[in-house]
Amino acid sequence: MTRHDYETELTGSREELAAVLSGVADGLLAGSIRVGEGDDAVAVDPPEELSLEVELEADDEEVSLELELEWPTDGGEPVEAYDAAAEDEHAEAEDEGEAADAEPVPASPVGAAAPVESLARFEVFRDRAEEYRWRLRHRNGNVIATSGEGYTRRHNAWKGLRSVMRNAPGAAVRED
Repeated sequence: MTRHDYETELTGSREELAAVLSGVADGLLAGSIRVGEGDDAVAVDPPEELSLEVELEADDEEVSLELELEWPTDGGEPVEAYDAAAEDEHAEAEDEGEAADAEPVPASPVGAAAPVESLARFEVFRDRAEEYRWRLRHRNGNVIATSGEGYTRRHNAWKGLRSVMRNAPGAAVRED
């Protein structure tokens, strides 16, 4: 049996590392996790059922929190080369319509190997007052959320949209 070992170590802010962990979670939900970048990237397809081991170690000099996912192999090749060209094509399709002056999103060395399917999509559009707005539309056609305000520049509508995408997952729910 061939042994495959791939390891990466990152240093960054809590926000940057949370984005990496979010990418792993997206890959887990999509059924394929990418490790590495470029030609060295590989993908692994976790099964529906797997184990998560969480280990916390602390001493006077350092605290270590390790998260480890484990599952048995099905007898086939557990790790396969990752097709970065397919992800590039998907990213280009998503970027259509985004302003040229938009900030690029840095690539993560770990994340979803396949796009995560959503039941909704964001739309950026111009309203009757010629202002840019965004909305989140469910695949059944219902509008779930809107920007609530118009923007004079498309770029600013995209910034507002990305802020919602980034901040909403951890937002508290308050009931009056």
